Amino acid sequence: MMQCAYFMGLNLPPTSIPRLDSTDATPFSDKTIHARLFALGSAATWLIAEYDPDERIAFGYCDLFGQGETGGAEWGYVSIDELEELRFLGIPRVELDAHFTPRPFAACVRPDGTII
Repeated sequence: MMQCAYFMGLNLPPTSIPRLDSTDATPFSDKTIHARLFALGSAATWLIAEYDPDERIAFGYCDLFGQGETGGAEWGYVSIDELEELRFLGIPRVELDAHFTPRPFAACVRPDGTII
C-alpha cells in the first residue's frame, strides 16, 4: 500500500537522502535515487536524489508526461511543499512510493529516459 500524502504528507526520510548539491561530482547516470514520488491519475513521476529537509527542496529527475527525454523529462529542483499543494477535487495528487528502495538512476529508467 502506498503512503498517502493526504494522511502523511510527503515526509521524505531526511537522514537517508544526501543533502542538496552533495553529489554534484557524481554523473547523473551514477546518482542513487532515494525516493520516488508520483501523481495520482497521471504519468508525472519524480525520482529524488538529494534533499534539503529544512527548505523542503529536492533535486532529482522529473518526467511529467511519461515520455522520457523526448517529452521534456529532466533533472532539476522541486519544492516538496508545492507538490503537497497539488489537489484534484480536494484530494492530494502526489504520493510517496513507500515500497521504493534506493537504487542507481540507471536502474530506474529505460534508455529513452522514461521511468520504469
